[in-house]
Amino acid sequence: MVSLSGSWRQSSAAKLLVTASLRRTSLSRFEVSRMTGRDMDEVRSHWWPREGWWPGRLVYTWHLTFEGAPRLHRLAERYQRALAVVSGHDPVPVQWLHLTVQSVGWVDEVSEERLEQVTQAVAVRLRRLAPVELTFDRPAVRSESVAWEVTPAEPLREIWREIRNGIAEVAGEAPMAAEQAGGLHPHVSLTYINTSGPAESYVEALGGVDVEPVRVNVDRVTLIVQNRVLEPEWVYRWNTHAVVPLGADDGHRHVARST
Repeated sequence: MVSLSGSWRQSSAAKLLVTASLRRTSLSRFEVSRMTGRDMDEVRSHWWPREGWWPGRLVYTWHLTFEGAPRLHRLAERYQRALAVVSGHDPVPVQWLHLTVQSVGWVDEVSEERLEQVTQAVAVRLRRLAPVELTFDRPAVRSESVAWEVTPAEPLREIWREIRNGIAEVAGEAPMAAEQAGGLHPHVSLTYINTSGPAESYVEALGGVDVEPVRVNVDRVTLIVQNRVLEPEWVYRWNTHAVVPLGADDGHRHVARST
């Protein structure tokens, strides 16, 4: 959550403050799509300033990443081609497709010792959970993105809860993002909105795509070092810190760490 300086798509600093204020005060109305999966009537920029997340500041966070899912990549590219007729959004390169699960904390505030303790506590819990097959069907137009509402959601919520329990065991409590106050609503964004306005053109573009759903087997959760890259790329990038397997109680699979 970020307080940002520098060049922005918004026309003035005052407009940015208004946008941030609206984001805080109208959360429940705009977040309806997270609960229902239906298309929103209006969209707004995803790139509003998050408190504390200034350019270049890194965060440790648990994600599902999809580097080894070529069928999902092709599906994403098919929808992104359809959306290319619409202006005002930033497509996510397929190598950066992700499902956000749970933040650990800012890199400059979490010691290496604490991070190792968290990783071990989370790994113990995740090895008790089975891998899950996720289905990616037609994306929904959300308030700040076009995204897949991934199913089934409940196994992902169980992963989220166990990660939070592991963090809390070490740190006393786990960070809670505002959008997760009502629980995890798992989604994978195809593109991030950068201009406010009606959602109709996005809905129409998606309606022209006729493709079969894609299923992806998820057997691991990744702890990443994430960077929110603004102008001119407007994308989330990361380096992998550790990979924790699901369903590893047989002792044959262990935490893999990046060197």
